[in-house]
Amino acid sequence: MAARVVFLRSKSPAGIEPRIDKEARALAEAGHEVHVVLWDRTLEHPAEETRPGYRIERVRMRAPEGKATLLLRMPRWGREVRRRLRRLRPDVIHAIDFDSLWPALRANRELGVRVVYDVFDFYAPMIARSIPGFVRRSLERFERKAAMRADLVILPDLARAAFFGEERPAKIIEVMNVPEASVVKGRPQNLFTLFYGGQIARDRGLAELVRACESTGARLVVAGHGPDEDVLVPLVESSPAAQFVGNLPYAEVLEWTASCDAVAALYDPGIPNNRLASPNKLFEAMMLGKPVLTNEGTSLGDFVGRESLGVVARYGDAESVRASLERLMLDPGGCREMGARGRRLYEERYRWETQKARLVAAYRDLLGA
Repeated sequence: MAARVVFLRSKSPAGIEPRIDKEARALAEAGHEVHVVLWDRTLEHPAEETRPGYRIERVRMRAPEGKATLLLRMPRWGREVRRRLRRLRPDVIHAIDFDSLWPALRANRELGVRVVYDVFDFYAPMIARSIPGFVRRSLERFERKAAMRADLVILPDLARAAFFGEERPAKIIEVMNVPEASVVKGRPQNLFTLFYGGQIARDRGLAELVRACESTGARLVVAGHGPDEDVLVPLVESSPAAQFVGNLPYAEVLEWTASCDAVAALYDPGIPNNRLASPNKLFEAMMLGKPVLTNEGTSLGDFVGRESLGVVARYGDAESVRASLERLMLDPGGCREMGARGRRLYEERYRWETQKARLVAAYRDLLGA
């Protein structure tokens, strides 16, 4: 059964995130009509855009990134979502993260359609700022209760289903953050280059990476956007060992990954969500045969250490990060071996085709086809 599917996402970094693009194209190729509604908070992208298999429309409303005042814009985002859903009349609302789920559920009361909850990050465990424990617990209960009303829940890693406790949504599937297989030509670099592409946030160890590169003679290239750009971007740009290249389109992220000697993926394990992170950058590094510099206390660190895909430092320990980086720099043969192991694992277990088939089959079941 073909359906009209509307994706909702309250962000649109670099135009559209690769996971949304892959999922939207997968559903379009399966015969569904796909629309994507995004919130363009920086007014950097067109109000409407056509991509292969789907159409994007953006709510162009300026809003701060990672600031408490963003909450003041949320009611308007919800009203815009409901207005556009009334016009598009979908069969399925595909809501990404909690700030899109709640307006989707409100719209569903009026439209009576199916709701898919695609979890990139659970909301309360993701908050890096210090907030009262009762507030975090209340947010967790609210999100769990809302997720129970969805017809399908999609997780990037089934380990995250522990968030729901004993009472879980009726239908949960795993769609991992793996890239589509592609050949990407890298550019030769004069120095050992460490690449970080992702959230510009305090919980990603960027300060330690800068210091490690300064002390070892390596070069750090940083790409992305996030709530702490005002502090961290000047830190990167003021360092003779680091370079900030902005919030890049996905093709350029892959090009930098192919060009670097190693990929950085540090996550503060003190943030609950980080302990179960399953980021794009890990699988992109594996696909392109690059070793990973990560840290202890996370499932990512456990995986990299267990499979010998890179080196594992202690988060927040500048000397440990420096020593781990130096280990990579002094062992080019070991780097090649770790990268080759990652590529083999990607080929054997982590290709997008498997995730795509799982998503399409779940939609088939959801629609009763």
